[in-house]
Amino acid sequence: MGEFFARRSTVLFAGTSLVLVAIKLLFQFYPGQYPIKSQAAAFGWPLVAAMLLIGFLGLLADWGARLPEPLENRARDRRGNWIAIATGAVYGLITIAMAIWRPSNNPLFGGGWEHVLLPWSIPFYTFGAIFLEYLLRLGALCILFWLLHVLIFRRRFRQPIFWVLAAIVALYEIWPYLIVDIHAHRWGSVALSAFEPLYLSNVFEGWLLWRFGWFAPIVFRLAFYLVWHILFGGFAGPYFGH
Repeated sequence: MGEFFARRSTVLFAGTSLVLVAIKLLFQFYPGQYPIKSQAAAFGWPLVAAMLLIGFLGLLADWGARLPEPLENRARDRRGNWIAIATGAVYGLITIAMAIWRPSNNPLFGGGWEHVLLPWSIPFYTFGAIFLEYLLRLGALCILFWLLHVLIFRRRFRQPIFWVLAAIVALYEIWPYLIVDIHAHRWGSVALSAFEPLYLSNVFEGWLLWRFGWFAPIVFRLAFYLVWHILFGGFAGPYFGH
């Protein structure tokens, strides 16, 4: 365990977790009123502590499964971060284009502007990006991968196991929409969900983890949230909001 705590990746995890805690403290102890107070209060300390624990267990699983280590290869990290930033920004632009092109299918244009506005969008979506990636990639994907690949199959079938799990974990964000189509027996829409940008972006985040380590998906989501929620959400409201 001494080796584990001395790793640069562990130090990076500690720093990222401190950002999560600092934002939670800001939301809790900010003396004035702010527009997302009720939303921020929904992320109570037990939930934050649970997510930190899930992230830490995922970090242990990541280490045990011998996935790429952030901060261990400078050239790889630089390439991974640039890829994550560029693709996250492109996905944000795609999401904006889809929302503008198909406003009737987008809840943002149905009865209000649901983006958090600047300046509170910056800490809010930074918190959300870290929180969600701790849950999905570092938590669910890494822990399940370690359980199956290392513990059960004794390090056999590495790639098939990883990609099956990555595809399953990627369902998390589309599941609320998927279950509606399933209940309505819209099987064509269910099949097409696998080609939706929301699902494909989550699968792509699995590739970022596989190739560059657990921090790259966080960078991707931060870049996506910057374009979609912070910039578009912060400045486009007068043109598209109600």
